[in-house]
Amino acid sequence: MWRTACRFLPIVVTLAIPGLLLTVSGADVKPDRKKSQAAYQRGLRADEAGRREEAIAAYSEAIQADESNAAAWRNRGKDYLAAGDKDKAGSDLEQAVKLLPGDGQSYAARADFFRAADQPLRAIQDYTTAIALKQERSEVYSGLGFARLALSQYQAAELAFDEAIRLRLDNPEPYRGRAMARAAVHRYRDAIDDFNLALDRKPGATDLYVERALCYVGVSDYAHASQDLDAALKAKPGDVRALRTRGAVKERLGDDAAAIADYTEAIRLDPTDARLHLARASVYARQEKHREALADREEAVRLAPQSAEAYVARGSSYHQLGEHDKGLQDRTTAINLDPTYPMGWLARGNAYLLLGRYDDALADLKHAQSLDPNNSETRELVAQAQHKVDEIIQRALNKEAQSDTGAVTLPGAAQTKPDAVPAPKPAVGPTEPVAAPPKRIAPPQPAPAAPAPAAPAKPAPTPTAPAPAAPAKPAPTQAAPPKLIAPPELPKPAPAAPAKPAPAQAAPAPGAPAKKLATAAPTPTAPSKPAPTPAAPPKPTSAQAAPVQPVSKPAAEKPAAPMADAAKFHAQGRQLIAEGKFAEAIAPLTQALKLDPSMALAFNARGYAHLILKHYTEAIADFNDAIRLNPLYANAYQNRASARRLSGDKAGADADAAKFNDLTKSVK
Repeated sequence: MWRTACRFLPIVVTLAIPGLLLTVSGADVKPDRKKSQAAYQRGLRADEAGRREEAIAAYSEAIQADESNAAAWRNRGKDYLAAGDKDKAGSDLEQAVKLLPGDGQSYAARADFFRAADQPLRAIQDYTTAIALKQERSEVYSGLGFARLALSQYQAAELAFDEAIRLRLDNPEPYRGRAMARAAVHRYRDAIDDFNLALDRKPGATDLYVERALCYVGVSDYAHASQDLDAALKAKPGDVRALRTRGAVKERLGDDAAAIADYTEAIRLDPTDARLHLARASVYARQEKHREALADREEAVRLAPQSAEAYVARGSSYHQLGEHDKGLQDRTTAINLDPTYPMGWLARGNAYLLLGRYDDALADLKHAQSLDPNNSETRELVAQAQHKVDEIIQRALNKEAQSDTGAVTLPGAAQTKPDAVPAPKPAVGPTEPVAAPPKRIAPPQPAPAAPAPAAPAKPAPTPTAPAPAAPAKPAPTQAAPPKLIAPPELPKPAPAAPAKPAPAQAAPAPGAPAKKLATAAPTPTAPSKPAPTPAAPPKPTSAQAAPVQPVSKPAAEKPAAPMADAAKFHAQGRQLIAEGKFAEAIAPLTQALKLDPSMALAFNARGYAHLILKHYTEAIADFNDAIRLNPLYANAYQNRASARRLSGDKAGADADAAKFNDLTKSVK
């Protein structure tokens, strides 16, 4: 029994000793406010003497003596913030506010921490609370002003700085802050006055010289700006910001060599600043040292791979060196990185404009203008691109206003075999390719209007055939060989429907339809027998169709009056387009299409009118019909590309543009 009690005795003693120790420890941590206050006072004196580490140690002793000493937490947090230890500073200041929530000084100190931690909104809240708790001091209002300045609240910031200056006229900080608020709204003269007042109160502040220099630049006073920057660099030779700013001023003064020297020195001091490489590259580019500029811009992209500005700049170097694909790719990357960056759209649009891709240029430049409506350079480029697009389309329409295909119907002419009619090919010349409409024979070259022919003579009983051998004589009742009819006096004559061949008409020699037509009316030659009719026309020798005398048609054939009316409405619509009356042009073109639904040119013309009127859906529908009727209609593809791009269909626009390029390449 005794042994059992002895075994448990060490356990009981062991348990009792920790309890005793806990009691002694609890007695040791009892707040000693007198000791805490003494340590706190030592910390204040160390702060006044500039001995921050000693002050932090004293405040720590005060907190150890009395953890409820909010002032010690607050002041130690302020010293940690001054030493750059933001984590410890934030923790101490939170504790100070928690211990004494009615202390305005703790809110003001925490507001300073939030401002240093780039949390201006929370800083404004704490500064406002501190002011409400009677902390109406110049430093508090000045801090509030800088927090509002960080949020671009320039007017409110200026009011806070006004109050800070009123409370303490010798404090340079509110003058500096008010100057920056005024400079932000381009009140450079007022800002310069405030910087002068700040420098009067703090002459050695190099940052004030740099800020004032920027204001001098704002009023184009580069001489004074240069003097301020020289003073700043004399006081602090390694000031990278002063070097960068002076380099920019030297550029404005036309001293590129000095600018490069300043940028190079700044890069030596801070090689990781992409802005310095971009700044030096711009000078190299102006000196046409494009390889050096590209090297700097490539380094800027490496240092700042998410910078849209860096890609835009490098794209410029690629374009200067003729590497346009890389240049466009860089500017596209810039747009993808920041679609709201207007310079990306402006740069790519300008590149498209210089490369002759006017549709693409217009789309990009209009987007840039929507992002930055006040940019005068963008407005000018938009006008240039729009003019180019309109010019191309108008030129195409003017070409179309010439004879469409030169197609004329030869009433009574013998029909050749289907494979003897040449397939439509893109015309080499001013007219674009147009497919032959149904029941028409399209010669390979356009035919401008020829002079009106003389009065038709009676049909000769024995016409001269175009083949070398003399043809057999037709029966007396048979129609004479056809002679070319002068085209109507319209911009685009519509050919009549082909006549049925005469039963006993001699067929033309093989290959005859593929020959070019004569440029003038045939000169009559002496017939084999005296007769009142002229000889048959000679073999055609040029691309211009010659008029021929009308001949009698078979009794079953009727005049194609609707086709002629369609041509008149078509011509009327095109005339209105030429006069810029696009809305009025739609009605006659619509009437022309009702009379002749196979008129691809009318669909294209009406589509163009809709395009100019920004009726993109209607325009695309008309261009679709034009292309359906004539799959080789290059101008219709070009117009549809414009309509699709302007309506947001970039893929469709690119496909049409590629088709247009293929068709136009085939005629070069």
